Amino acid sequence: MKTNLASLLERLRDGGWTPGLTEESYDLVIRAGLRGKNLALASVATEIALDQKPITLRGLMYQVVSAGWLPSTDQQHYSRIGRILTTLRESGVVPFGWIVDNVRETDKPSSWSGLRDFVETVQDSYRLDYWSRLPEYVHVICEKDAVSGTLAPITRRLDVALSPIRGYVSLSFAHEIAETWNKITKPIHVYYLGDFDASGFDLERDLKAKLCRYCERSFTWQRLALNAEDFSTFNLIPLAPKTTDRRCAAFIREHGSRCAELDAIPPTELRRRVQQAIESHIPQEEWQRLQTVERLERESFDQVLTSLQSNLKPIPERSL
Repeated sequence: MKTNLASLLERLRDGGWTPGLTEESYDLVIRAGLRGKNLALASVATEIALDQKPITLRGLMYQVVSAGWLPSTDQQHYSRIGRILTTLRESGVVPFGWIVDNVRETDKPSSWSGLRDFVETVQDSYRLDYWSRLPEYVHVICEKDAVSGTLAPITRRLDVALSPIRGYVSLSFAHEIAETWNKITKPIHVYYLGDFDASGFDLERDLKAKLCRYCERSFTWQRLALNAEDFSTFNLIPLAPKTTDRRCAAFIREHGSRCAELDAIPPTELRRRVQQAIESHIPQEEWQRLQTVERLERESFDQVLTSLQSNLKPIPERSL
């Protein structure tokens, strides 16, 4: 094992990569059963996933390509990194939670094993709606459902609405958001994240137009990513525009011939931008005061639920 580890570390350094995992972690990667070039690639992918988690599989591929360990973002290389990550996850090297995919979800109504279980759930789930008491309202919209999974840790912590749009939105979807905004009497600020290509910009235009049509309130709109300056900032590999797209010519005239997917930006940077944007609308003293209010309300609520729980009598189960 030591000989294999030494060989792996030498291969990584020869490829221009500075090993950053522990020896124990590299041993786990080796024991996953990958060999040759796939072993070195797996080590790089594991370290990137550790640094950027949660991250999409496509986003991980972009980071591996940027690091020089895959030649391009072609489908064959995406499939290869997918197979490697399957091995790493199934062998326990990379936790499943590090790689996010929000598109495929299981729908099941909430249910509990009994009233005691329900009380414990309620006890843990109370949260004060801070934004109902703040002077402004913030909404984050993301073109890609999978990327929204990398942003969720920030929006959940700061209690902000996050809407993945998954392509052109229906009138019903836009109307639903607009109806929510129509009930808000404070300034509304929208932050958008999408691909840098003809489709990505047209999706944004279409969504904004529909929201303007149905929303009676004015709102600000800012594109957080992907922007033209990101190509140089993150040394993004430009993709060629799809010339078969009827919107291509207009896109090239306005934005040039470089395209890139939102996944190409490191998720840590996307989370930083979203957090910075949201926090710019948060008065810190008021936020701290609301945290104190929430804590006191939770303590009071816990006392009531604890008393209720102690008085619950279990109902005997009837065997079939």
